Amino acid sequence: MDTGHGKDLVAPAGLREIPEGGGEGESALMVPGPRPRQSPSRRLAADVAVRNIRMVIEYDGSGFSGWQRQPGRRTVEEELGRALRQLIGSEPRLVASGRTDAGTHAEGQVANFWYEGRLGPARLAAALNARLPADVVVLQADEAPPGFHARYSARRRHYRYRYLDRPARPVLDRNRCWHVRDRLDVAAMAAAAGALVGRHDWTTFCSASETGDRVRVVDAADVVRRGDLVELDLWAEGFLRGLARGIAGALAEVGRGRREPGWVADILEARDRRLGPRTAPAAGLTLVEVDYGGAPLELNASRD
Repeated sequence: MDTGHGKDLVAPAGLREIPEGGGEGESALMVPGPRPRQSPSRRLAADVAVRNIRMVIEYDGSGFSGWQRQPGRRTVEEELGRALRQLIGSEPRLVASGRTDAGTHAEGQVANFWYEGRLGPARLAAALNARLPADVVVLQADEAPPGFHARYSARRRHYRYRYLDRPARPVLDRNRCWHVRDRLDVAAMAAAAGALVGRHDWTTFCSASETGDRVRVVDAADVVRRGDLVELDLWAEGFLRGLARGIAGALAEVGRGRREPGWVADILEARDRRLGPRTAPAAGLTLVEVDYGGAPLELNASRD
C-alpha cells in the first residue's frame, strides 16, 4: 500500500481499520481513531503531558507468529503490549511501520503510541526492556512530533534477504538465512534484479491473497556476496504481502542457473501469480530500516 504523509497519529480513544501495505504479511491495521479536540499544552490531572512515543525495535522472528497480535499465537505486538501493561497499568494501541511475517526478523522496526506517564523516553525504553523476553528489545525511544505516524509518515522500507550457499548447513545463522547449497551466480542475480526497479504491478510475486491495488515503486534492488552469504537488499515505498520473499525466490532460481536473468522481467510483466516461483523461507528476511525522510534514527536509547 502506498504510504502517506500529513496524517496525524491520534490519541488512543476510538479505532478504525485501514488497508495495510507497509511490510511483509500485511493486509489491515488497526490504528487510533480521531483524537479528541484539545489544546496541545493540555495536561492530565497529575500534570503529566500526553506524548507521542516512537520506538525502534529489534527482534528475532524465529519464535514469533509475526508482528500482529493473533489469538493463541505468540507475536511481537503481544509481547510489547504485555510489557507496557505491566509497566504502566494499561495497554496503549501500538502502530507499527509494517507487520512482518512469522519467522521474519527486524533490526529497525518502528512503532509509536500515546503515553500519559511521567517516565522519559530513555527510562521508558529501559523499563520495557527489563520486562521483555530475550528475543525482542527496544533499541531507542524518543518523543515524536504529534503528527508522526509510524506507518503513514514512512517514505520507504529497507528489507534484506540472506542466502547461504555453502555445502555445510548453517549453525550460528540457522534462523537468519536460506541454505540453498548450490553456489549462486551473483552477477546473474544482480542483472535480473535490475528489472525490478521502478513502478510495477507485483501480482506475480506477491501473495495470491493480496487484493486491491498491487502497484508499488521499488527504489533499488541490489545483490552482493559477503563470503558464503549472498545478500539481496530491497528498498521500496511499501511491500505487499509476500513480495520480498517472492522476489528472493525468483532470484534464487536465476542464481542456481535454472532460469536466465531475463526470466524475472518476463514473469513480472505477465502479472500472473501462477508463474511465480517458490516463495523463499521467512528466516532469511529482515526488516533493516524504515526511512522517514530526515536524519536516520539513532540506534541507542535517547536521554531523558
